[in-house]
Amino acid sequence: MSKTIATVAATRRERRTKRNLRARSGRFARTVNPRAKTPPLQLLTISNVPSDVLDVIDELAAGQDRSRSSFVRRALQRVVAGYRAEAA
Repeated sequence: MSKTIATVAATRRERRTKRNLRARSGRFARTVNPRAKTPPLQLLTISNVPSDVLDVIDELAAGQDRSRSSFVRRALQRVVAGYRAEAA
């Protein structure tokens, strides 16, 4: 019983934190995370639209008695419909 409690605890901690440092081999050695393969996508949010553009959108929406989000959604639907018509 020459080991102290602190030494036993330290030994247990070392055992628990051992890392697997071997290089990956076999079937999954060269697989890439599928998320890394996807192209970057920029989301359109209010924070990255200039305020003067938002002001114009608000004026156009008010002229049609719509909210900003309703106006933008409707305009995007028209754009998508146009692209689908071209593709067909």
